[in-house]
Amino acid sequence: MDWTKLNIKEVIYYCKSFEVGFYCGPFSLQIEELILMFHYYKIQQFTVKDIQEFYLKMQVPKLNSEGLLKPIPSKIRKVMEQMQNIKCIDENTFEIVQAEKGHFLPFDTSIYFDEIEKGYKTGIAKNRIEGYYEKYHNILNL
Repeated sequence: MDWTKLNIKEVIYYCKSFEVGFYCGPFSLQIEELILMFHYYKIQQFTVKDIQEFYLKMQVPKLNSEGLLKPIPSKIRKVMEQMQNIKCIDENTFEIVQAEKGHFLPFDTSIYFDEIEKGYKTGIAKNRIEGYYEKYHNILNL
């Protein structure tokens, strides 16, 4: 995946935000939020490896235990199969499509946009974005 398409500073802010609770949600909800971010930044295709790389780069912690979440391919595929807005291109490649029914109709990226915008307006995001970015800059290989 071309990671330069993401505004990585905003993604870090969103995922680390206490207001959003990205890390507190179940894996399937985290994936839905990740797909929304991809869609927001106009990333239409991605792979199992891209999802794994995202979790590694963002250092997403395991829920209720120590260590980092390292999603296995079969778990990623299972979540993707259940999503209305995902088309399986092959075993490891997925495409974002508009769904006729589903949780996000038709891909309501305002959830992501509103949180980023609110952070900028209140000044919270600027400080957090710069702080998170500096902390994770080496990890993200940017």
